[in-house]
Amino acid sequence: MTKNALLKSSKFLLLSWWLLASFAVPADAPVRIGVLAYRPKPQTLEQWQALSKVLHQAIPEREFIVEALNYDELETGVDSKHLDFVLTNPGHYVHISYQHGFSAPLATLVRHENGRSHDMFGGVIFALAERRDLNALGDLRGKKIAATSQDSLGGFQMQAYEAAQAGIDIVKASQLVLTGMPHDAVVEAVLSGQADIGFIRSGVLEDLATRGQLDLGRIKILNMQTSATFALLSTQLYPEWPFVALPSVDRELAKKVAGTLLLMGPDRIPGIEGFTIPADYNSVEQLLRNLRAKPFDAVPLFTLTDIWQRYPTPVLALSAGVFLVVLLSLSLFSVNRYLAAERRRVREQNIRLADSEYRWKFALEGADEGVWDWDILSGEVFFSPRWKSMIGYEPDEFANTFEAWRDSLHPDDTERVLQTLTDYFDGKNKLYWVEFRMRCKDGRHKWILAKGMVVAHTPEGKPQRMLGTHVDIDKHKQIEQELRQSHDALLRSNVDLEQFAYSVSHDMRQPLRMVSGHLQFLERNLRESLDEDARQNLNFALEGAKRMDAMIVSLLEYSRVGRKTQQKSWIASDAVRDEVLQFVEPLAAQCQANIHCQGDWPILYASRDELSRLLQNLLVNALHYRQEYQAPIIDINSEVSDGFWRLSVRDNGIGIDPGQFERLFQFFSRLQARQRFDGTGMGLALCRRIIEHHNGKIWVDSAGEGQGSCFTFEIPLGYTSTSDSQPT
Repeated sequence: MTKNALLKSSKFLLLSWWLLASFAVPADAPVRIGVLAYRPKPQTLEQWQALSKVLHQAIPEREFIVEALNYDELETGVDSKHLDFVLTNPGHYVHISYQHGFSAPLATLVRHENGRSHDMFGGVIFALAERRDLNALGDLRGKKIAATSQDSLGGFQMQAYEAAQAGIDIVKASQLVLTGMPHDAVVEAVLSGQADIGFIRSGVLEDLATRGQLDLGRIKILNMQTSATFALLSTQLYPEWPFVALPSVDRELAKKVAGTLLLMGPDRIPGIEGFTIPADYNSVEQLLRNLRAKPFDAVPLFTLTDIWQRYPTPVLALSAGVFLVVLLSLSLFSVNRYLAAERRRVREQNIRLADSEYRWKFALEGADEGVWDWDILSGEVFFSPRWKSMIGYEPDEFANTFEAWRDSLHPDDTERVLQTLTDYFDGKNKLYWVEFRMRCKDGRHKWILAKGMVVAHTPEGKPQRMLGTHVDIDKHKQIEQELRQSHDALLRSNVDLEQFAYSVSHDMRQPLRMVSGHLQFLERNLRESLDEDARQNLNFALEGAKRMDAMIVSLLEYSRVGRKTQQKSWIASDAVRDEVLQFVEPLAAQCQANIHCQGDWPILYASRDELSRLLQNLLVNALHYRQEYQAPIIDINSEVSDGFWRLSVRDNGIGIDPGQFERLFQFFSRLQARQRFDGTGMGLALCRRIIEHHNGKIWVDSAGEGQGSCFTFEIPLGYTSTSDSQPT
């Protein structure tokens, strides 16, 4: 074979090998990264285009494409799996994470602004400097407020949370002007007079000023906060944007991207210092929960079985604690009833013994009560033998004078006892009745109950003679002290139990998320290698983890009633009604329900978010447990009677067996199979706890299954404890 022929043969073999390789190993599709454009899209794309180069240099076998998207476009890209990675604000991350089951972020953004690096950011509330009527959060009421979207963390939710802490519901108290992205549109709306106040994220105003597009002298900041990072700030700080991998992304690719981000040096991306390890976004989640913002604007579902199977020991411990509290409460109630009966008996006995002076004296002596007879003008006092023996003296030992009696009083009680006597002489009291401590012969003090009345007056009408009794109530006072200590112990126990429930529920979520994350990785990596039974078991495990997370959230909500919820205040019940009707409107429209409201809707003293949750649970139950092929008809009736507000929710649903009424309001009590109706049985238990927190009662009426049901509750209109404050 000639040299030319050999060369041609080699070229042919090389070309054949290249063609085979190209068909055997197809090129990987580009990796798409969606970035939320809170500034104009061209500016955002120009800034983040450098990220694709950084990643391609570190991972040359893959191409990376950065897309600047608004909220709707970003969510559409996630839903359609068009995107592989997402860089968005923390509030939006929590929202889409709950929708799609994302794992923890790969990294957290570190920005470089105004010569400083920071991995936290906040919100800004601003207005024109010339507006003298806008200076504090209270001035937000009734004003036009410009914001990009209600889903924007730094551009709306942070500011709304600060306003909520001041008692202002931004959505109800103000008129929102939603401009859409970018934040520059909010600044323009305020400068042009389309809005009175603007909500934007920190750093936007400074950036506009640096670019020469804004004179900061025209702007004033409301609710100014002190920060070493930001000169213009109105809220507390929250973690910066997370960089998240979608569940469909290859695990090895996600690891390489995460490593590249964490090792990326400064100045690779304009305005970006780099990335750091993932931050804790629990503060953002808590903010969204308090605002009832997405994804926490729906009623959570969970089952008792999931918690019991996973955590039987904490559940048993919690049940034992609740049983102990109930047992101690019943004991305290029984002792209180006994003490009240004893006091009533003594009081009635003294009234019956007032017929005659001498008969009264001798009868009381026989009844083991001391008698005293005081000549007010002379100061001489007759103390019966029993009276003296009560404090350890013989009949001839204690001086028969008013001064001797007064000097024997406990120093802490003297002023109060003498004032009570003065009020009686002035006619302010119909009967002299007072409890105090007297010094005994051995130096100790004993509790005495003294009662008496004036039996003679001078011609001028002044008191001249007074008769009375002394009763030894030292043992009763000891019992009262023990009862108070038991009551305080019960209160502390309740607080400890609530904190225990909160801690257990809260601490359960982290390992549960870890379990969910690993199950999701198993599902992605092993799906093709598993048979049908294995895939079904894996799905069962994933569904169980989701239900358990919902149950834990519900337990947290249950433990917060009366402790982490809004304080009681004077609220309009019709406003709460309208808020709840707006919340259930999508579900009502879906099942073609007719909801009728009637009656008087009063102003009452209650916790607003607890009352809202109560009405919401009752309405959702009425819509949920409906007859098949029959549109729900729900009648809500409100009435006020004898200082109580009574509200009933009547439906034409599946009804309740009267024999099951006692179980209905218990923890995790389900009357229907889960295959027929979703639910955990915790909703009505939460209703009962809210009603108890308001010193009311709740009950249900139903003619039986298929006959519909009527839930009714009754709570006082006004104050239910001495800790409630009067309205101003």
